[in-house]
Amino acid sequence: MDNHNPHSKMLDSIKNSKWVLDEIYFFLPVEPEENIVVFENKFNIRIPEDYRFFLLNVANGIVSKNKWGFNLVEKIDFVDFFYEDEEYNPSIPFELTNKVVFGRDSDYERVPSYPYEITFDKNYDIFEKGYSNGQIHIAGYGCGTSAFIVVNGSEYSNVWVNDFSSNKEVYPEYDFKSNRPRFSFTDWLIESVDRQVTIHGQNIESENRIKLEEKAKQDKLDVQKKEELKRFDQVKREKFAEQKSKEIEEVKQLTLNNKKPRRDLLTYLIDKLFR
Repeated sequence: MDNHNPHSKMLDSIKNSKWVLDEIYFFLPVEPEENIVVFENKFNIRIPEDYRFFLLNVANGIVSKNKWGFNLVEKIDFVDFFYEDEEYNPSIPFELTNKVVFGRDSDYERVPSYPYEITFDKNYDIFEKGYSNGQIHIAGYGCGTSAFIVVNGSEYSNVWVNDFSSNKEVYPEYDFKSNRPRFSFTDWLIESVDRQVTIHGQNIESENRIKLEEKAKQDKLDVQKKEELKRFDQVKREKFAEQKSKEIEEVKQLTLNNKKPRRDLLTYLIDKLFR
């Protein structure tokens, strides 16, 4: 892979993890460029270059094979894109510039602490005004939480998370361990792929551990069963020997009880002569 290619990290990540991804997801067909151009012209925007590359060269959606599973990347209908005049409208700039927590500072538990700027929307003014414009939804995380990429506004090309439903906050994807306050689509996709590979590895490890535990348990049961059969066989043999011995003794006793005294020939003749 050409290291000078700005999209090589994305392609390498997918290629190196394809054996895992193919077990979990379907890669949908790529999007025809004319559909993307129609979308861009309609809303007078330009889709961020790395996301555009993904749509044209990788897939318009990496979706779960399990109907109850979450898609890695959502499929977008660029021909009939859902929007309203003042909501979900890509032509209107996305207005947030830093993390927003809806509610008071005292209500917010910083665990782990967020190292970048936070705006507290105490009266829900930002919420009432709305923050759904200038973006494209790219993934759902469950419980109403989702990721989106900004396509219009000062946060252009950055991936954000709408976590209002669970934690009353909206924030840009970040990694404070590596001091990355923003993620591009490529950054976000690589992180998402790596997370799935890690989860897959943990699942395999867990399955193997369960199998080993079940095998050890079965082996123990087999040993116990063999010991029980051995003990049962020994008891059975002992009872059989005891019964046999008893039967022999009974036969001997019966023989003794039924045996008549035998008289020799001389005694018999004397008895005959003197009768």
